[in-house]
Amino acid sequence: MKNIIYAIAALGAASGLHAQQEPKSDYSITADFTYASEYIFRGAENAGNSFQPSVEFTKGDFSLNLWTNQPVTKHENNEIDLSASYGFKASNALKFEGVITSYNYPEANRGQTKDTVEAGIGATYTVAGLSPSVYYYHDLTLKADTVQGAVGYSLPLEAIGASVDTSIYIGTVSARDWAPDAAGPAIHESYGYYGVDVSVPYKLNKNATWTVAAHYAENRNLAGVGGPAGTLGKRNLWVTTGITIGF
Repeated sequence: MKNIIYAIAALGAASGLHAQQEPKSDYSITADFTYASEYIFRGAENAGNSFQPSVEFTKGDFSLNLWTNQPVTKHENNEIDLSASYGFKASNALKFEGVITSYNYPEANRGQTKDTVEAGIGATYTVAGLSPSVYYYHDLTLKADTVQGAVGYSLPLEAIGASVDTSIYIGTVSARDWAPDAAGPAIHESYGYYGVDVSVPYKLNKNATWTVAAHYAENRNLAGVGGPAGTLGKRNLWVTTGITIGF
């Protein structure tokens, strides 16, 4: 499954060629190649040093995204996610979005969670440069409910073709079957998390952007027994850097 990195690279190259042949198309394809010093998801550490390539197809308000985490460290499982989303603008400031995601762990050992499916809905309101949002997710496999609120702000640095993007978030997770593929009774898991992301995207040219980011997240009351997210610590500080190519 590690070869998925090359498959995504090939998709990115193919999308670039196709976009050059049809410059007036009403859709876009974006390929992203990111390195992360840790892989943290909703306050829980899933893996250490990782490559996180992805490719996204967008047409109007509809998006289809293939994302993967490929750990550099041995004996850590990879992850492949496929998600589809649809956005609806109620006004210039208010946007609603629905999303469904399939999480897959092809290298999971016996008893570990191999795949889950999650549906979500959320709203974002943009005012005075701030973008507060609230999302609700329900995982059908883990029987888990997640609520996350966030506030984003972007400070443009037009002189150098960059910006400073900041996001602060807080959330809570409650699962009634945290390890559905494990033997024995269902494992309940409930915890809270919060964090902050600061990123600086720099435009290399009209199609490519290089981004450097720092992240901090902390979880509370996460046991980390079984399930797809086996946290290695309550507090996590990590960095990411990557190149995004869009056509």
